[in-house]
Amino acid sequence: MNPYILNRLSDFAMIFIGLLVESMPFIVFGVAISTLIGRYVKTSWILKIKSKNTLVSHIQSMLIGMILPVCECGNIPLAKRLLLMGFKPSEVITFMLAAPIFNPLVLITTLVAFNLDPNVGFIRVIAGGLISLLIGLIFSLHPVPDQLLVSKKALSKKSFSFSGLSTFQKTVDTEPSHGIFLVNDFREEFINVFKMLIIGCFLAAAFQILIPRDTINMFVGSPSLSVAALMFLAFVISICSSVDAFFALSFVGTFNLGSIVAFLVFGPMIDIKSLMMLKTIFKNKTLITLTILVALACLITGLSVNYFYKLNYL
Repeated sequence: MNPYILNRLSDFAMIFIGLLVESMPFIVFGVAISTLIGRYVKTSWILKIKSKNTLVSHIQSMLIGMILPVCECGNIPLAKRLLLMGFKPSEVITFMLAAPIFNPLVLITTLVAFNLDPNVGFIRVIAGGLISLLIGLIFSLHPVPDQLLVSKKALSKKSFSFSGLSTFQKTVDTEPSHGIFLVNDFREEFINVFKMLIIGCFLAAAFQILIPRDTINMFVGSPSLSVAALMFLAFVISICSSVDAFFALSFVGTFNLGSIVAFLVFGPMIDIKSLMMLKTIFKNKTLITLTILVALACLITGLSVNYFYKLNYL
């Protein structure tokens, strides 16, 4: 076989395995937390705490990411669990977008990576919070929230409805927990998410091989296109939010601040890997709309940062 093709295949395999290995601990952690919450946390407790006010309930959903620190991979099993416990789809969307950025570990790694300019970490958190809250509120206007989701049968083998507690929820609240149930719950959820993770990692690795970094660097000179270029790169490489700040650090001195901020905000919210896993919860139409809204919000954020910082490099 042609040596060039062999090298490209080798690169593809390394990227694919790297993404899979990087994501695996967070998937396991997220599924484990989801399983434990489903078995030991009563739905009635959650619903008592959750505000009936739309704005307040979305703010609560946004802040859950600080209490349950997960990245964009691990928060998907938790998102499904929150749905089953009575959270509205729009509230879950707010949680999913905010959690990878509000994760305390992510904030710490961002501040450490950009120790010369701590504003990067604070801008990332503020922008992430505002975007997740705004987009969640937009989806809350949907007249039929159930239409945002995949079929109820696909979402859960057990019946449930947003209008009231499901048979599944009532069972969780009343029946004693046993180790065998925990293992079965974990296994089913893990297999469900892992299948989509493999597809996502495969696509992310393929895109990285087909689109070299030199192509992204072509847009350095444009204040607006540079923002879009790094957002696209974040979408393609699908790197975990707990380490993406160190990756973004390599662009300092080349790309402007707005581009780097857009990379750090867009990547944790939307990437190829997470979109494939989100297909287990939301319809394709919902995911397309979500991607467009997040992309526009992050683009505006990056351009705004460039404007206020007068396009100064870090």
